[in-house]
Amino acid sequence: MTQSFQPRNPSAILALGTALPPYSASQETIATWMASSYVDQPAVGRLIRTLYAYSGIERRYGCTTEYLQPPEVSRFAPGRALHESPTTAERLAIYEREAPILGAAAARAALARYATAADVDGDALPASITHLIVVSCTGFFAPGLDFMIARELGLAPTISRTVIGFMGCSAAFNGLRMAAQIVAGDPHARVLVVSVEICSLHIQPGAARDDLVSASLFADGAAAALVGTPAAADRHYFRLDAFHTDMKPDTRDEMVWRIGDHGFTLHLSPRIPDHLATVAPAAVAQMTGGHAPDFWAIHPGGRAIVDSLQQIFALEDSTVATSRRVLSECGNMSSATILFVLAEQMKTLACSGQAATGVAMAFGPGLTIEMAQLSYAPGDAGAPNRAAFHHDVRLSMGAAT
Repeated sequence: MTQSFQPRNPSAILALGTALPPYSASQETIATWMASSYVDQPAVGRLIRTLYAYSGIERRYGCTTEYLQPPEVSRFAPGRALHESPTTAERLAIYEREAPILGAAAARAALARYATAADVDGDALPASITHLIVVSCTGFFAPGLDFMIARELGLAPTISRTVIGFMGCSAAFNGLRMAAQIVAGDPHARVLVVSVEICSLHIQPGAARDDLVSASLFADGAAAALVGTPAAADRHYFRLDAFHTDMKPDTRDEMVWRIGDHGFTLHLSPRIPDHLATVAPAAVAQMTGGHAPDFWAIHPGGRAIVDSLQQIFALEDSTVATSRRVLSECGNMSSATILFVLAEQMKTLACSGQAATGVAMAFGPGLTIEMAQLSYAPGDAGAPNRAAFHHDVRLSMGAAT
């Protein structure tokens, strides 16, 4: 089942902003922490070290200090008895506390970047936002994340708010497509899309392979995109040319995200790269009309995903370098990750100063593939305004290790 959408009026990602939480550790340190949780199960420890060494990740970020404490102290340590592990309610209480802070930081970064690039009054920008779309699949509460972010940013109380939840790593595309549809209907609309994921809350007790694999990949982060009709003064933006969705038949059980008693549980089939090989080439060809993209923004769900797509499309190492860099430096932040990739890709394109057309893609439960065709507009000729690309946020409320 496929669906495509091409906006009637020009819509664009006018600015991107990202935010990382205050605590971090190297992948090697996290592997040691995890393995130490299974001190009486050396085979599990060896598997953990293998998974982490192969992950392609060097560092990950988190919103709490639980993962910096010794396993014998931290209730989140997976080797502890089940009754000692935090309940879903306890985990979501942390989400409710931390997600609005992280999401608002990413949104402020996007607005600050737009104010610098377009040379407009940044203080007046929140009042110009007409729609807020919040994307998250790692927590719920009400009044929700949309309400809290709107309040944190000082958005108008009459703003239209939408929440896109539980759609997995590809969900940011659903938010961007909805934003493009809004702008297509109202060229004066300004839509703020904010993706917030706190994946670290859902590390599972026990030693099931699925749980160990997901624990080796996922991390916390937030990203935001300001979507609107590009004006003559706007520079360095991604025009949203088209969207494409494809749900692969008979793959319902290949990627599954469910609510459990001790957080949310994830199943990732090892066959996912093979499924992508059967659906991605035709989907890309249909969306692009067979034209080769100038750049690729691939969601780095894991090293194997990037490896598979690089092989499928015969891509050079330099073409997937941005995806690998985000994976290495931040891990898989679920739906926020692709916006991190696009933010990095925009910096690279700005240095070239050349217009370019590219493809962005991510994958979610189903198995679902979401894609967008983007055109980068460099704006004025000459050297890019590098000041417009420094508004990424790394929260500093605690120490990194």
